Amino acid sequence: MRNIAIINLKGGVAKTTTAINMSIILSDLHNKRVLLVDNDIQANASKFFNLHDYDQESIENVFRNDEIKTKELIRKTNHKNLDIITANMNLDNAVTELMREEGDQIGKLKNALKEVENDYDYCLIDCPPSIAMNVLNAIVAADDIIIPIKLDKHALDGMEELTDVINELVTYNRNLENIMCLPVMTMKEDFVLAGESLLRQSEYRVFDTNIRYSLKATGGTYQTGIGITEYSPRCGTAKDYKKLVREYLKLVKDGE
Repeated sequence: MRNIAIINLKGGVAKTTTAINMSIILSDLHNKRVLLVDNDIQANASKFFNLHDYDQESIENVFRNDEIKTKELIRKTNHKNLDIITANMNLDNAVTELMREEGDQIGKLKNALKEVENDYDYCLIDCPPSIAMNVLNAIVAADDIIIPIKLDKHALDGMEELTDVINELVTYNRNLENIMCLPVMTMKEDFVLAGESLLRQSEYRVFDTNIRYSLKATGGTYQTGIGITEYSPRCGTAKDYKKLVREYLKLVKDGE
């Protein structure tokens, strides 16, 4: 199983949209076995699949000293090859308590995912806009990190801080191979084109694929469990996410 962490210190940059749509495309169009981990207290990925619940075990159990198997946290979605570990606001308390613990604070998610690594081809971890302990766990567990970036004059804000944190954790994660920026919400406006030029001339690795802005993508978020490739398959955003997944599979040399 290959673990992909979707991370950015900024909010509103399509992290959850990217995690959800990559998961659906990998499972539905590429027949991959996919596990989506909702690692965000906002739980938007869990809500998208109508699985937000306070009575079920969730990602919080990974960060507590609970004697529970990872398989017991996994729930089915309405997509045949796509499962999810959900989140809720209880994650906030779990992360706060984890900071007070002694011992291994940043390897809990990695260890939990190892228990199911033979059951899935890919695991996508949707992270909040922070570097809290749950995000550090995602970085340590990741084989690849995707950083969605909204192209404007603030496009690279926080990138230095984020990459510094990632570099500090490399010692704990020898499996990390790719750190890739993903331009999102792009459009043919001068300030967006200038932001893209700045990004592509920077020191950071960038996907060739751009994810175009579309009102269809916003509307699609209201369709429970339905990705953009189902909701509006002909729109630019749907085509871009399909292209992104193809580029990603080529990057990790997953031949089909």
